[in-house]
Amino acid sequence: MNAQTPQKFTLEEIAERKKKLLNEIHAQKKAMTATTREIFAPLAPATNKADAIMRSFNTGMAVFDGVVMGIKIMRKIRAYFRNLK
Repeated sequence: MNAQTPQKFTLEEIAERKKKLLNEIHAQKKAMTATTREIFAPLAPATNKADAIMRSFNTGMAVFDGVVMGIKIMRKIRAYFRNLK
């Protein structure tokens, strides 16, 4: 067996570590908030007609892709439940 001597901490060391960890937590929270705001920020208005058309096309393709994926998933689920009988 490996006999280890327990480490002894003073109250000052514990308070110092707690302060340090709280500062790290606050910094991480600020970073996460900034990232979330950046991700969910509304899109800037289109500056020209080509940009507006491309944005509409990309949105349409994303919707189409989602519908096709949903149909494929539903078919797989139905086939799975048919095979259980």
